[in-house]
Amino acid sequence: MSPYHVEQVTDRDPPHLPILFAVFLTLAPVFAVWRTAVVNWSVWYGPAAWAAEMFAVVTTTIFVISLRRRTRPRPRTVPGPITRTVDILIPTVNEPAPVLEPTVIGALRVRGVRDVIVLDDGSRPEVRAMADRLGARYLPRATSAGAKAGNLNHGLGVTDAEFVVTLDADHIPLPAFIERTLGYFDDPEVAVVQSPQSFYNTESFTFRRRHGRDGGWHEQEMFYGGVQPTKNSTNSAIYTGTSAMLRRAALDQAGGFAEDTSTEDIHTSLRLHARGWKSVYLEEPLAYGLEVNNLRQYYGTRRRWAIGSLHLLLRHPDSPFVVRGLTWRQRLNYLSAMVAHFQGLNRLLYLLVPIAALTTGVAPVRGPYSLYGFAFLGFTVFSIWTVVRFGRGHYHLLHSEAFAVADTLPMLAALPAAIFGERQFGVTDKRARRGTDARLKWAYRGFALAEVSALGFAVTRLIQGEHVVIAAWSAAFLSLSAGYVLAFLVGMERYERRPVTPWYANLSPDQLYGRITDEERVAA
Repeated sequence: MSPYHVEQVTDRDPPHLPILFAVFLTLAPVFAVWRTAVVNWSVWYGPAAWAAEMFAVVTTTIFVISLRRRTRPRPRTVPGPITRTVDILIPTVNEPAPVLEPTVIGALRVRGVRDVIVLDDGSRPEVRAMADRLGARYLPRATSAGAKAGNLNHGLGVTDAEFVVTLDADHIPLPAFIERTLGYFDDPEVAVVQSPQSFYNTESFTFRRRHGRDGGWHEQEMFYGGVQPTKNSTNSAIYTGTSAMLRRAALDQAGGFAEDTSTEDIHTSLRLHARGWKSVYLEEPLAYGLEVNNLRQYYGTRRRWAIGSLHLLLRHPDSPFVVRGLTWRQRLNYLSAMVAHFQGLNRLLYLLVPIAALTTGVAPVRGPYSLYGFAFLGFTVFSIWTVVRFGRGHYHLLHSEAFAVADTLPMLAALPAAIFGERQFGVTDKRARRGTDARLKWAYRGFALAEVSALGFAVTRLIQGEHVVIAAWSAAFLSLSAGYVLAFLVGMERYERRPVTPWYANLSPDQLYGRITDEERVAA
């Protein structure tokens, strides 16, 4: 009898998607060649504008190629009693008991779990008492070396389980977690089965209402609903640090969880793939956690992601540029995920170039500027629309772009740290108040003001009849950018001012876990 191997089933797409794919891949190089031919090298912002546009063309092309096929593994539920050993690891450093306790209760109720280990970097007596009271194993450590990855490796040192489940301290698993994931490990080459990060505090500002469909749109929906499923076909689904099961033997071969970058999840994932292991993305919520609650948390999390990804890309021997063992498709997927954190710099250039052109009256291109304007805006709109179509309902034309523009500031702030070697470890305080510090709020307001001022400058030049063609096309493009950043800020302000009492606020851990089990499992 031949051994089991995970079988991927390709979703059936509408007939127009292959046509759209072919048209985009035809137009992208044509635009790139033409755009290179018309660069105005006599002004500094000519090459800068060209570099920004080529970055957008290349990254969008890689993105569209990666989104071509959406696949899912055939269900592989474990029949009968679970005979293989599975432990659940819950790393924690400073999360309060009201956040941690529901996770521990939920983990203890997962069917088939052998041991639940609370990994405490803080050595807190109250956490020890809570673990003892609930029946979980408590494992403190004297040092915080390696941050979350070091804490997880400390846990690996005390367990001999064949498989481990990793849960963030605020992610409550469903009872069927092991039953829904363990069967895929019958394939001896599978190292990790990843489920989406899902959240129960849907009143967070990262959620938006979506008319005509159940549930709301979430800021990470494109990644977990649109991108991760397409990575199944190329064996490049990414381990994201929580709500996942991993094979212990694979972790041992890869040297454990990667400790030397602040994004230990994608780094560990890359190491596993480079050593020939498989990953499976199961598009089924199996745990529910707390999403960030204010702008400071959002900014800090995105900056940390950017620092870790760019440090891994630029300064680490495991960089997808040079690491051995990856297939070309895997390498392309990892490069796409990491290079995306340069988008902050790219959007800054998109703001500065029109201002420079309007000030000097010299276009960043040679030849008719009106022709360039039609080509640039036309290709930009077509690119966004292509991504929307290949997002298969998960990429929102307004909200996705608004959050992408909002990521400009944390991505820019991450660049010096990533280039000069700072690694920012840390955790997000998920129960913090909604309001944020004034300096960060004013930084975003200043960014919005810069966008609106640039738009106003373009409109003023247009009214005065100065550099009319440059002003008209600059105004058209800046309208999009300013509109996105204002949409983000308006949503943020409404969120902070709207009085909302979360449904879970006054529930005990038992009540909270039971509510999620009954309601969210049905929704999933």
